[in-house]
Amino acid sequence: MRRLTREAKIGYLFLLPSIAVFLCFVLYPFIYTIVLSFFDYNWFTKKTLFNGIGNYISLFSDQTFWAALGRTIFYTIGTLAGQCILAFGIALLLNKEYAGIGIIRSIFLLPWILPTVVTALAWRMMLHERWGVITYLLELFNITDGRVAFLADTALALPSVMAVSIWRGFPLLMVSFIAALQSVPKELYEAAIIDGASWFNQLFHITLPYLRKLIAIIVLFRTIWVFNDYDLVWLMTRGGPAFATETLPIYVYQRSFGAYKFGEATSIAMVIFFFLVVMSGFYFKLIEKED
Repeated sequence: MRRLTREAKIGYLFLLPSIAVFLCFVLYPFIYTIVLSFFDYNWFTKKTLFNGIGNYISLFSDQTFWAALGRTIFYTIGTLAGQCILAFGIALLLNKEYAGIGIIRSIFLLPWILPTVVTALAWRMMLHERWGVITYLLELFNITDGRVAFLADTALALPSVMAVSIWRGFPLLMVSFIAALQSVPKELYEAAIIDGASWFNQLFHITLPYLRKLIAIIVLFRTIWVFNDYDLVWLMTRGGPAFATETLPIYVYQRSFGAYKFGEATSIAMVIFFFLVVMSGFYFKLIEKED
């Protein structure tokens, strides 16, 4: 059996803190969540009963779960599409070198730098029906007949939260797109200009194909983050009004810390996990097929 060298032993020694953190704060909670999803555990009464796949059976027959899943998918697709389009458009505008470009890029980063609680409270105030500046301006310029209750209307609450999420999340994608755009060889654009290619031809035949893999990776990771978005939605609407913004992360919180049904809540969390795993596999298969 091959003995480890002194350098290898030191290397493994330095890895021990990371391994310990992974085991304590990632692997153990994950395994505990899987086990708990097969139990009927009520934290309030401290009763624990094994019920096998009963949580999953009741979950898939629960109309509230399917409604929350539909809202989550709608929220994820709409938010992700808005973030990508807005970030890519601004990245194209800021992918130039002129005076003050660094300051302008820094200003566009402000939505991402702000704490989520500050963003949520500020937008709640601006969207408020009575004293919100946005509702006031819409009424002032006769865009609407009166004040609009963005966060109190079941038809407008979720789109309003999505708009705020787009505003908050696009800077991160914008930075990635700017970095990617600067890596595109300029010789390609110069050759295209010589051949008489228009700006749109350069965009669709050079820029987008060159950034295809990056866009796919960004879409994958942002899909996971947006799908699990909890803090912004909770701080703005708490899942209301009338469950109009109750996405799956909010539903998990309500079933666990609201109804103290931690077994049911963990089963929902596991469904979210496997859904995202399957979606990630689909993304990687798609990229591999294109290659």
